[in-house]
Order: sequence, then structure tokens, then C-alpha cells
Amino acid sequence: MTDARRASGKNHYLWGDHCDGWRLIDGPDLSLREERIPPGCAETPHVHHVARQIFYVLAGELTIQLPGRTVVAAAGEAVEIAPGQPHLVRNVGNQDLRLLLVSSPDTAGDRHAAEPPGLP
Repeated sequence: MTDARRASGKNHYLWGDHCDGWRLIDGPDLSLREERIPPGCAETPHVHHVARQIFYVLAGELTIQLPGRTVVAAAGEAVEIAPGQPHLVRNVGNQDLRLLLVSSPDTAGDRHAAEPPGLP
């Protein structure tokens, strides 16, 4: 499916600066989303007190800033974020970052602003 066709679907949403998302599974106990983050874009620092998240990289390179460390993952790699762990997801590469994001339970009502995690 092309990006233009997918963007017109009912499960498509926009977030952040020029980022796209698609709700693939959207239940209260589990969500699965595909997201696209263009080069140079990032989400705001935040924390989930209940939800556990797994970021699985489809294409590009994922950079996640955590307290005291930065994790980088390439296509075919996954990063798990435990509940209560502040994080900041960024695309510092030169191509679109595409990933699958699994959250359990869903993050509705469980996204809270956080201070940017310190760099190591």
C-alpha cells in the first residue's frame, strides 16, 4: 500500500511535526501502531506510568533518549520501554524512520509530560 493511500485511511492520524501514524490494533489492553517520523523530527519527552511499550524498527534508525543513556536501534531491532521510564524518541538520521509501536495497555490517559531525559 502506498503512503498516500494509507494516509487517506480512517485509521491514519497526524502527530508532532510532520509525523504520521496508523492504528492497526486499537484496544484498551493492547495497541499496535505503525508510525513514520521524518528526519530531524522528535516527539516531546514523556512518561507512561502504566503502559509498557515496544518500538520495532521497520526502516531507518531509531534514537531513544533515556535517563543517563541513549539507545539506537536499526531496522529489525526492538527497544522496550518499561512503565515509569521517561523517554524521548527522535529520528536523527537522513531517511524516514518507520516503526511498529506496541503498547500494553493502551496509552490513552497514560501519557504525561516529563523533563527531557539527561544525556549520558
